[in-house]
Amino acid sequence: MSGGFKRSSVFGIFGLFVAAGACAAIGLTLGSGQSNPKTAYALIFGVLAVYFVILFTLQRGDLSRAASGGAKATARAVAEGGGAIENPTAMAEPELWAALAVRPIDDDAIRARDEMWGAARRSLRLGMVVTLLIFLTVPSIYLLESFVPLLIGGPLIVIVALWGSIRAIGPGGEMDRGYENVGRAMAPLGLEVVERPKVSIEMREPVTPRMGPRVHGALVLGGERHGHRVTVRLEGSTGEVTVATPAHEYSAGSRKVKVSGGPEGIVVARKGGEQSDWLCDLWLAERLAGA
Repeated sequence: MSGGFKRSSVFGIFGLFVAAGACAAIGLTLGSGQSNPKTAYALIFGVLAVYFVILFTLQRGDLSRAASGGAKATARAVAEGGGAIENPTAMAEPELWAALAVRPIDDDAIRARDEMWGAARRSLRLGMVVTLLIFLTVPSIYLLESFVPLLIGGPLIVIVALWGSIRAIGPGGEMDRGYENVGRAMAPLGLEVVERPKVSIEMREPVTPRMGPRVHGALVLGGERHGHRVTVRLEGSTGEVTVATPAHEYSAGSRKVKVSGGPEGIVVARKGGEQSDWLCDLWLAERLAGA
């Protein structure tokens, strides 16, 4: 799942500065010296509302285009079939995924790739609902000069947020379905999920009592490819691909990628980069193994 979010990203940064400047100008011109600046409050909340409406609209459009583009690219790559890989870094992720397949790419694997976008869509909708509840609650407190909206909206916001968290990390939730989709999508490559991270709700900061999800461990894929046992370990922005075939001891590397060989096999380790860069590392490790 890559690319396609430039519009919303640019607006999210620069639009925030514009909105903050507009709010500051409203506060200085209409709110200064006022004992009850409701007009200033209304305009400030209006500016913020416009900012979030545009931001969510752009994010939704970017997500739809990225998902549609990914599905079309996958279908095109599968239709063209896997060919020889000359430079994996110059290939789009769907093309490289299809070219690295060691088994027939069936409809289930294609559907699994498309379903990975479902979690992003549902997460965006949840963010929109929470933001709407906040805007129905907070401005009402200032404009009505009452804490009744907080007593009603506060619990609703907490309930929706907790429901979203449970839906995401609970048994059979978004994360479980996400890792299941990864396994289905990687089946044509001869890989399956053999280990997955564990998620727990815990204190995220030692100073402020803020609870939240924390991920422990790595996603590990494993399987047989070209007669060798292959293991892919992904954790955060780091990745490691191991092809279990004896090799002479050597080591080479660059700023992000390190390659090493030895009796246990060939290892390509990466720090940083795009989410799909491990496919390039897999190609390199197998190329060095003579696959």
